[in-house]
Amino acid sequence: MHLIMYKRIRKELLLFLLLIMFGTSCSEMRENTTEKEVTVTLKLSGDFNVDVTQDPLTKASSNDAYGINVYYDKQGDGKTDDVYAYGLFDNIAAMTITLLSGHKYKFTCALVKDAKNTLFYGQAFGSSYSGYAYPFQTTSSGSTPIGNRFIINESNIYLSGLGSGEVHLKSISSPSSSNATSYASVNRFYGETDQYEPVPNGTVDIFLKRVVFGARFIVTGVQNGSVTISCSPIFNKTVTSDYYGPETIYSFNNPYDCWKNETPLSFNVKVDYTSNRGGTLWNLSKTQSVTFRRNIMTTITINLTHDLSDASFVFSEEPFGDENIITIGINTDGLIDIIVNPND
Repeated sequence: MHLIMYKRIRKELLLFLLLIMFGTSCSEMRENTTEKEVTVTLKLSGDFNVDVTQDPLTKASSNDAYGINVYYDKQGDGKTDDVYAYGLFDNIAAMTITLLSGHKYKFTCALVKDAKNTLFYGQAFGSSYSGYAYPFQTTSSGSTPIGNRFIINESNIYLSGLGSGEVHLKSISSPSSSNATSYASVNRFYGETDQYEPVPNGTVDIFLKRVVFGARFIVTGVQNGSVTISCSPIFNKTVTSDYYGPETIYSFNNPYDCWKNETPLSFNVKVDYTSNRGGTLWNLSKTQSVTFRRNIMTTITINLTHDLSDASFVFSEEPFGDENIITIGINTDGLIDIIVNPND
């Protein structure tokens, strides 16, 4: 009787141990299966034309700079908020990265056209080496050199300024220093791709939007005085004769919000006419809110006239490359009247 029970217990124990070993083996097989290394290539498209297949690696570098962050769901829960890698590139063809299968990934990308000629390159924030600061500074150093490779890390280091508007520009008066601004006159693009699941020789498509707006200021009919046009924070000028300003682009102060929601910006345009006839009787002042939208060039024309019937403020919007006119009419005999006629 005891012998039979002993044999039964021994048999059950042996079966139990076999089940444990089988389960451990299956678990290891699952781990090995879900985290195989997979190499994929990034493909950029959107509000500009890029075709990396036409250029060999040795000819693909440019004056443009592309900052890219890569995030993934480290726990496999679909929440792509863990840092995986980052990189700063001037060579689109070098954008390949090895990912771990079984995870989902998010890619964020910021492009600054002609970055090498417009952005400040040097020591920033006390960093120990030279590189580009905003919008390509890292969380660890503040300056990032172009490396044309992804840096895979476990230290939570990434490019922290890709979705923010602050930019460090070269200083014209002092090349060794920088000018920081949130409305830089640089051609910027931004895009994201989320929930990407890697496959062997796969392609990650990132659609980039141009996150800039345009403004041009024109003044005509200036006589017997001066006109000051102020559109803070992008423009301020005083003229005593006709002025035809250039078409200028400005990056949005929140590129991420511009990319996601295309939220427009509204600034007050203040026009002050100061007469040189003596005294303040002929001086005039008027403020009008103007809305600037993504990829839209707005031309503001201030017409000084002696006929009140000509005083008008006509507002219309067109994509870059087309004429978009805002006309402000001012009667220099002492009256000002601005009529707003929106034309979306």
